[in-house]
Amino acid sequence: MKNYIVFFLILLGLSVLLAALGSHFIYEITEDEELLSLWTTTVNYQIYHSLGGILMLLVFKQCNITEKWPVNLLIAGIIFFCGFFYVKTGMLLESPSIDFGFLRNIRPIGGLLFVAGWFSAAGLVNHKIRRQTKRDGGRKSKRKK
Repeated sequence: MKNYIVFFLILLGLSVLLAALGSHFIYEITEDEELLSLWTTTVNYQIYHSLGGILMLLVFKQCNITEKWPVNLLIAGIIFFCGFFYVKTGMLLESPSIDFGFLRNIRPIGGLLFVAGWFSAAGLVNHKIRRQTKRDGGRKSKRKK
């Protein structure tokens, strides 16, 4: 789990660098508002899902969940969703007439990987809570508030 947290922290640091790159360097090259807006959205998605990955790992630790495949789905989503757009932006800045053809479908696949990661995490946590409740005989916790 520690390696995953370090990975997400590195992604957060990269997000700051990429945001700075977009606001300073890319803006100097092009004033295409749509391209700049998509860059900002992509960086935001990287930030949200990196923070979410850390949160997911903390929830898994709290619930004693050892499966990491939902976290891997988030990582794959970041690579497909964000990574493709970073490459695409670089290529469009170099040659604006590039046609990406079937590669346009990579970004939606990344979005589906995000959704799959979050829903599978919810399923694992729900399963763990239901199993714990069943084991406890449906009794409520006797902890003092």
